[in-house]
Amino acid sequence: MYRSIQVYSSYRIDRINEHGSVSLSDKCDGKISALLKGGSTQSAPFGGFIEVANLVGLQRVKLPNIHMLCEDDQGEKPSYQIPKNHYVVGTYLEQKLFITLENGEPKHFSDGKEDLDGKNNVVSLFN
Repeated sequence: MYRSIQVYSSYRIDRINEHGSVSLSDKCDGKISALLKGGSTQSAPFGGFIEVANLVGLQRVKLPNIHMLCEDDQGEKPSYQIPKNHYVVGTYLEQKLFITLENGEPKHFSDGKEDLDGKNNVVSLFN
């Protein structure tokens, strides 16, 4: 079972569990961001993991910066890596953001930013 996460934050990886930050960095505040409908983000403390079977009528949110799910409380033993350019499905409950699990596994989806056709389109930026 998962107990902590690793999160991308300002070109660094922070480790967070349900009790707050476990990173050595003073800049980590134990919060994760969620995408809102208008494209802006909202930060809230990480609440842990919750099974989808326990969710009845709660709204789901997109958690874009989650990098790894870890089995230990310190976030040092990664056991599930979220693919690049994917967001994790979570929920907002009791003023905290939770990662939702379905049969013990997280749900994650592509955010559409990856290059699907395999072409290098960097040159089109300078036209």
